[in-house]
Amino acid sequence: MDGFRDASTDLLFETARPSRHDTVLDYACGVGFGALALAVAVRLLEAVDDRPDAIDEGRRLAAELGLDTVAFRLADLAALPYPDGAFSLVCCQDALHRLPDPMRALSEMARVTSPGGRVVVVDAVVDEGTDAALNELNALREPAHRRLLSADQLTALAAEAGLKLAERRDDRRTVDLEYWLQAAAVPQPRAAEVHRRLREMAPTVQERLDLAFADDLISFSYDVLALRLER
Repeated sequence: MDGFRDASTDLLFETARPSRHDTVLDYACGVGFGALALAVAVRLLEAVDDRPDAIDEGRRLAAELGLDTVAFRLADLAALPYPDGAFSLVCCQDALHRLPDPMRALSEMARVTSPGGRVVVVDAVVDEGTDAALNELNALREPAHRRLLSADQLTALAAEAGLKLAERRDDRRTVDLEYWLQAAAVPQPRAAEVHRRLREMAPTVQERLDLAFADDLISFSYDVLALRLER
């Protein structure tokens, strides 16, 4: 579904390389933009999340599009309702940062991946210069946010979960601030606080985030890591 393709889902596709033979799990799927984009390229796709409102919206969108290869399911992300090795491809896009136990999440993804299958994780990452700033901004934007990890931390957790690194892609994502806030339906008081934090950041942090002000427009950039992992 081209309407659900953007820079994030493009990176997911390029890293996962889905095929018509794949049975796929979209883990912590949110409203399912990644799942809906992947569904047309695979045999069958299950999308799971622990938030009822997100699952309801995913089901609505899938029905509106007439997609019968994707099923949305409310699930405990720490104890998935699937047997070991149920999927040839497991994807987690822009979600690991909101989960309370990333190690448990990666282990559960590994458990339901078939031998020789792959796990693809895409998420924003931080470094020493952006850690505090990006985690504060994301907490204001999304109350469910827990923590953005560094690329090294995320890669190490994947290895600890028993997953072998097959491919790593490093990307840089630039966002318009107003779009970034509206996409998460951020209330005006918290949006105003995000604006204030950005303007008051140390110049070195602003430079690291490529923070740009042009009339009423504000943009910034951050690093994104995509890992293709094998079971």
